[in-house]
Amino acid sequence: MIVPWYIPFTKAIFTNICITYNFFKIQDKKVNNIHKLGILIFNICMSLIYCIIKRNIEKPLIYLVYYSIFSICFLQIVKENKFNIVVISITMSILETLIATIISFLIINPISDNLKDENLIEYLIVGIIQNLLAVILFRIKRFKNGFMFLNDKEKRKMFNLSGFILSFLILGIYVTYCTNTNIIIESMIFIIFLIGGTTMLYWIKKSITKYYKEKMKDRTVEIQQEQIKEKDKKIDDLQTELSKVLEINHKYNHRLSAMERAVIKLGNEMQANTEFAEEYGDILDSLSELSKEYKAEVESINKTNKLPKTNIFSIDNLLDYMRQEAERSKIEFKLQIEFDIKEIIENKIPKNKLETLLTDHIRDAIIAIENSENKNRKIEVKFSNKEFYQVEFYDTGIEFEIETLLNLGLERTTTHKATGGTGIGFMTTFETLKECKASLEIEEFNNKEYTKAVIIGFDGKNEYRIHSYRAEEIKNKIQDNRIIID
Repeated sequence: MIVPWYIPFTKAIFTNICITYNFFKIQDKKVNNIHKLGILIFNICMSLIYCIIKRNIEKPLIYLVYYSIFSICFLQIVKENKFNIVVISITMSILETLIATIISFLIINPISDNLKDENLIEYLIVGIIQNLLAVILFRIKRFKNGFMFLNDKEKRKMFNLSGFILSFLILGIYVTYCTNTNIIIESMIFIIFLIGGTTMLYWIKKSITKYYKEKMKDRTVEIQQEQIKEKDKKIDDLQTELSKVLEINHKYNHRLSAMERAVIKLGNEMQANTEFAEEYGDILDSLSELSKEYKAEVESINKTNKLPKTNIFSIDNLLDYMRQEAERSKIEFKLQIEFDIKEIIENKIPKNKLETLLTDHIRDAIIAIENSENKNRKIEVKFSNKEFYQVEFYDTGIEFEIETLLNLGLERTTTHKATGGTGIGFMTTFETLKECKASLEIEEFNNKEYTKAVIIGFDGKNEYRIHSYRAEEIKNKIQDNRIIID
C-alpha cells in the first residue's frame, strides 16, 4: 500500500524538531529567532528527504541512511564538530517517542496502538507529546543546565565514550524493533529497549552528579589556593615589616650605643667635676631627637598596608594597589567597609564588574585631585549599607563640568581629557548599572571635607541622580528627564 507523503513527513518533522531541541538544550545554548527560523527550514527539508528515502530504501537501511545524512548536514549547519551529542540527541528523541507512544495508547487511546501503523492522527498526537516531554525534561532542576559533562574533552572522555556506545546500542535495538514482525521477539526487544532507555537516563543522572562533584572539588581547590595566596601575602607583608624594623634597629643601634658611652663618660666625670651642665644638656637633646626619629620611622611602618580587608583576595589586592597609586601622588587613601562584600558579589554584581568599577572611579578621583589646587588631597571609598548596598567614592578633586554631567552614559565624556581622562570608565559604569539594576548618584559639596562623591546604589531602580549645590544651574541646561536633580 502506498502511504501518502504527508504521513511520514509528519512523523519526521516532529522527530527532527525534537532532535534539534535536545541538541541545543544538552549544551545549554541559546538560539536567536533568526537561527530558529533557519533550523526550522532545515528540519522541513530533512523531513522531505526522509519521505524520499522511505519510498526508495528498504528497512532497516532507512534509519541508518537518514540519520547519517541528518547528522552530517546538521553539524555543517551549526558549524560544530559534536557528532556524539547529535547521536545522543537522536537517541533521546527516540526514547521520548517511545514514551509518547505509550502515553497516547494508555491515556488518549488513539486509533492505532503501534507506531508502525501509518496513521496521521497518531503521529500528530505522539509528535506533540514527544516534544512536550523534551521540554519538560529540561525544566527539571537536575537537567535544566544541560549535560555540561559532554563538553569537556579532556576530563570527560569516558563520559562521551560510554554515552556514545549506549546511544548506538539503543538505536540498534530500535531499528530491530521497527523491522521485526514476530510478536514474541518484538515484545522481548521492546522490553530490552525500555531497559536501555532507563539505563541511559540513569547514566545521564549519574554523569551530571559526578560532573558537579568534580566541579565542586575543583572549586574547593581554587578557594584553598586563593586562601593560600592570601596567607602568603600576609606573610610577605609581615616579613617586609620585620625587615624594615630590623633595618631601623640596625640604623639606630650604633647611635644609641654612642649615646650610652657618652652617658657613662658623663657619669664618671660627674664624680670628678661639677661643671657638666652644658654637656649634659647636649646629650639629653641628642637622646630626645634620636627617640623621636626612631618612633616616627616605626609608626610609618605601622601605618603601611593597613587597609581594612574585604577577605576577597583579588579585590584586596586591587584596593591595595590603588592605595599605592594614590600615595605616589601624595593623596591620602581611606577605605571603610560596613558589610561583607561577598553579599553583593553573590546577589548584586559579578566580581569582575565590581573590580572594574573600583578601578575606574578611584583612578578618576586620582586624576581629579591631580588637576585640583586643593591642598587637602584625599580619597575615601565606602562600602555602606543603609536602605540598600552602596559603593561610594569621595574625593577632593575638581568638580564635574555641567556638560560632562549631562552627557554621562550617552557618550564618552570627561572633565580632564588632557591629563589622561578617556570617559570610558563612566560608559562602562552605565552598562554595569543597567545590567545590575543599580543607580548612579553624583553629589557635589560646598565647603565640606570632600568636593564630590560618586555613589553606586544597588536599589533596583537604575536611575541617574545628581544632588548638588549647583542644582538650578544644571536644571537650566537639561533637555530631557533622564537625570533626576535634587
